[in-house]
Amino acid sequence: MNYIWDILVKADQQNIKKENITFKCAKTYSPYMEVAFEDLNKSEIDESLIVEINPYYRFFPIFKDIFDVNFEESIELREVLFDILIHFLGNIDLKQGLSKEEYYKKYIMKDILENMFSEKIKKNIQIFNDKEREIVISSLIKLYTTGVSLEIFKSIVNKIFKKSTTYINQDNKKEILIYIGQKRTQELENKIDMLVDLFLHIDFKVFLYWQYHFGILGVEDTMKIENMVLY
Repeated sequence: MNYIWDILVKADQQNIKKENITFKCAKTYSPYMEVAFEDLNKSEIDESLIVEINPYYRFFPIFKDIFDVNFEESIELREVLFDILIHFLGNIDLKQGLSKEEYYKKYIMKDILENMFSEKIKKNIQIFNDKEREIVISSLIKLYTTGVSLEIFKSIVNKIFKKSTTYINQDNKKEILIYIGQKRTQELENKIDMLVDLFLHIDFKVFLYWQYHFGILGVEDTMKIENMVLY
């Protein structure tokens, strides 16, 4: 973690509220680094939530007079002001690194958590890990952009359920068969239910196959006794 924005991103990853972090002006620091950790390889924010910063690395014109060694008055006020300014500059850092798509993702996630989709989706989105949520939200943006729901659905199911295979009934294009390739659990069931709700039109009929594949004539791996189910 070398920059202010590194700290704020890491705080999100560690489920630490940004406002709980206190930035202080480091008394000793490297002139070539912004974050003044004693351990240069440090990758986590410790429980003290105090981070020392070298403010002169990028922001010398702003901070050059705040901690003048010849000025000893109002130390506490200057420390509070320093913390506020670093938080402000850090948030600017984060916004400068965001593309338009990243903004869309944040707004969509905000809508989900504020129950704009449904209570069920709001609850189930919590089950996905960070990487999976990123896939879901990115796919929603693609859905809104292209409107091609079936191909997006097949892609996202394969990304979330690595062992899965999605089939479309050639006799009935509205019928979809999904082999998950994992033992059925409530968590996995909630995940696939949410994907169906978000990415498929209500006209589609979905059949789920969990641990065992349905038998396909000519495909030997699916025709093993006690390891297959009937379609």
